[in-house]
Amino acid sequence: MATTYYFQWQNPILLNDIYPMRLQKLRDFLIFYKEADLWAEYKDKNISTLAADVKAYEAGMSAARAAELKQYSDLKKHFLTKDVGGLYARYMPFEPEALALIQKNHDVFIASWPRDIRGERTFLQSRIESFKTQLGFLRDRIRYLQRQLEGMLPEHPNRPKVEAEYKLRNESALPMVLEEMEKLRQFDATYDKLQGPKLEWYKLTKADPNYKTTEEQFLLNYGPKVSLTVNDIVRLKVEQYKKTLENEDQYQLLADIRARFEKEPRRFPLWLQYMVVHFSGMRYKSAHGSWADPKDLLVRLRLDEVKKAQAALSDADVAAKCAEKIAQYEGSQANKPALAKATEKAWKDKAAMHLQGVRASGPKTRRAGLAALTEEEARYEFLTMTTDQALEKLEAMKSKLPAWAWKWLVMLTSLRVRHVTSPGWETFTPAEDKIRFADSLYPLFSKWASDNIGMWRPEHGRTQELIVTRAVCNETAEHVQHIRGHLPPGGLTDNAARYVKLAAGKAPGAYFIHPTGAEHYTQGASIFWLRYVNSQPSVWQIPKSTQDANGVGLAPSQSPRKGSHPQDKGGGKNAAPVAAPWQYQGGGFTRSRTSLDAQKKRVTQNQWLRWIHEATVIEVMDTADGTYVYTFETSLPDDFRGTSCLGVFRNSLRWNLDDGAEDNYNRSFVGYAPESQAPLQNIRPLMDWNRIILK
Repeated sequence: MATTYYFQWQNPILLNDIYPMRLQKLRDFLIFYKEADLWAEYKDKNISTLAADVKAYEAGMSAARAAELKQYSDLKKHFLTKDVGGLYARYMPFEPEALALIQKNHDVFIASWPRDIRGERTFLQSRIESFKTQLGFLRDRIRYLQRQLEGMLPEHPNRPKVEAEYKLRNESALPMVLEEMEKLRQFDATYDKLQGPKLEWYKLTKADPNYKTTEEQFLLNYGPKVSLTVNDIVRLKVEQYKKTLENEDQYQLLADIRARFEKEPRRFPLWLQYMVVHFSGMRYKSAHGSWADPKDLLVRLRLDEVKKAQAALSDADVAAKCAEKIAQYEGSQANKPALAKATEKAWKDKAAMHLQGVRASGPKTRRAGLAALTEEEARYEFLTMTTDQALEKLEAMKSKLPAWAWKWLVMLTSLRVRHVTSPGWETFTPAEDKIRFADSLYPLFSKWASDNIGMWRPEHGRTQELIVTRAVCNETAEHVQHIRGHLPPGGLTDNAARYVKLAAGKAPGAYFIHPTGAEHYTQGASIFWLRYVNSQPSVWQIPKSTQDANGVGLAPSQSPRKGSHPQDKGGGKNAAPVAAPWQYQGGGFTRSRTSLDAQKKRVTQNQWLRWIHEATVIEVMDTADGTYVYTFETSLPDDFRGTSCLGVFRNSLRWNLDDGAEDNYNRSFVGYAPESQAPLQNIRPLMDWNRIILK
């Protein structure tokens, strides 16, 4: 029996396309909280009273050292292997350029691997940077080929050649190069723990020519010459906990998360539970254009029919139908249209207005009134449906719709959850484009999609349903605020201005402040960061001049700021020239500087201040490595795979409070409004664990 999916992340195809970092971000949630909980448990303990933990630490570190050394040895052996074809045989047939790139990488390792530890990591990191550049070129080529195919007709003579190259580069070259890159990164990561011991062994061998212990023996038995601390014990326990999560699927991870939620419900408010379950690992891209209202489509399809039917009526037909409508709305007969039985004032007023035209004596006015009333009846019928009712009606129409129209409908509505069964669900092929562009129904569907491009925002604010397939930073924060009972206007500029207005109006509990301590990071608050950029920002990003309650403005002053770092004043005669000072204009909202380039030509750099990012505060927590602000937000990629996504992230409290150096201005403000009434009736089915965790 086919599995019933309730949410888009349960559908394997949608999981792969919409949630590229699903498992990682579910794991991150569990790991981050485990770190905080373990530190809370151990931070006040004295190491002298933890004999059992110390013994377990020593045993654990012994096993960890063996595992680290094995990984290091295996990876070193990999890169010093001459024949790469045997290592990557599973990717045959090979794409020649990718194979040559990997072969060259191994040749460089064999020819240039440093003689001792002093140059190993520098060499390795230079290989990573070089490989990263080549990976970028490969991705650019794949994107270029994809664009070519999207714009190329099926019968184009070059299509088979382009398709073959795209397939080989995307399905063989890219995964092969990514695997080699991953191994480079893993090899580099082994030095986080092995570089110190390796350097220590090297110094011992240089100081004593009779020192006979091999590097491998030394690393395997290495014990740091520093006192063991509670922090060390906690860090190892966290590492061991991470290992327990590595092989769990998303449902096992969600079961662990559910246990945490249920153990401490006050710690994890409903908005956080909702976001962790439904948005963890979602891709980073604007939500605009990822959803369109199915009820609106039903209205448009019906109105299209109504207009055609009305155009075919004679004046006598119109008069008869007007009399029928008057009887339906003013009489007691049972077969009234739904609009005639409406109790909502807005709908009743619309019906009354259109009835005036129906009662008119002039044929043109009467015809216009009948058309308007009939159209309003269609709107009332469909717009008062639930989403599920509208989707069921559209499903029943599948056989009557062209294949391209059904695909578009699935693409932009929650029908995707049940009906997507293969990749390619959110793009049209050139063959499909050719058919749909020629179809008389295309203008109606195209207008539906374009008119609804940003309508996900009010819809989610009203229903809280999981309707988008992607989001950027402010859109993620807006989803949070909807669950908290608020309706932010949307966009970084207006979202920040909303808090400024609430604080200025003395709304109970609301504030907008440049944070100076952990106390300003209230759960559910929004953090907004500013940055100078080299291109003029859009209206959605330009900050509006304001100050917080302490008189701190958005732009930097000319005097030193809290957490600021002075510009580098340069070194000796061979040092790089000192950057010219910034000149600030417009109250600091723009700045410029003029310097000499490599050709001794004067070059002026202009920058604009803009809102750059928004995140939502979860909690400020202490860990073995310091105090962190936990947030739900989007993050730009910090890894070679380039995967940015939504989820729980964390940065140190110190970083959050720091304005950054002048060139990398990073001032932030925190806006907060107390939680309003959460729409429990809408959220309850979305947080039904019997639907979340499929058996």
